[in-house]
Amino acid sequence: MSDLMAIMSQAAQEMTLSLAKIRTALDHNLSKGEAAEESVRSFFRRYLPASLGVTKGQVIDSKGQRTRQLDVIIYDVARTPMLFSSDEDGHRLVPVEGVLAVIEVKTKVGPSDAEGIVKNMLSVKQLSKSAYFPQGSIQRVVTSYGRQWDHTPTLYALFALESGDLKKFNTALKSHMTTLPLWERVDIGCLLSKGVLVNEQLDGMIATVGSSGSSLKVYESPNALLIFYLMLSEQLLQTDTRPIAVKNYIPQDLRL
Repeated sequence: MSDLMAIMSQAAQEMTLSLAKIRTALDHNLSKGEAAEESVRSFFRRYLPASLGVTKGQVIDSKGQRTRQLDVIIYDVARTPMLFSSDEDGHRLVPVEGVLAVIEVKTKVGPSDAEGIVKNMLSVKQLSKSAYFPQGSIQRVVTSYGRQWDHTPTLYALFALESGDLKKFNTALKSHMTTLPLWERVDIGCLLSKGVLVNEQLDGMIATVGSSGSSLKVYESPNALLIFYLMLSEQLLQTDTRPIAVKNYIPQDLRL
């Protein structure tokens, strides 16, 4: 176990160094942001299994609703047909049924960013995950957020290179989510080199997703990236995607 922790800690240090170089080398905020996003995507491509794809682009549902441009989309490679893919810039249009998680990447985050983050999160979480083939005699049931689902809800995570006071940011973030159900909230966050946002349960244990009585808490740690990766990947590796009925994306007036 000590060897594994050493390997993962080294990976975290490498990513931290890479992001530090980005901060130093790039002055233009847009270029810095794009470089940070690609660095996060590269990290997850390297360390997640090949069964999980990592891309950027937009997520769409069968009702025609779509998100803005998203920084990091993690999806089920084997079961997710792309609805659009650009070789030029890597932009993809991904059906929401195949999306396991979305990560919003920010170069710097503070309390004033909380409202925008929640708005972006809701554009993902409120998409309709319904274009599946009907279940047969074997019914798939997923337990998450303290209730049962016929599909796996999409996780929403935050990754920030820099941040100010973590507790003030967490307070601001939670203030914009108090009236939202557990499954329509930011699930987890990594505030690089400072700490993580995780769900503390009633028994004091921490989890990636919320449950009844849990609360989003700040845990300060120099190993924020390592904790974030381990908790997010643990959740992703337990996910099972139902077969997607992609024909449901064809507009009604074009169906035979």
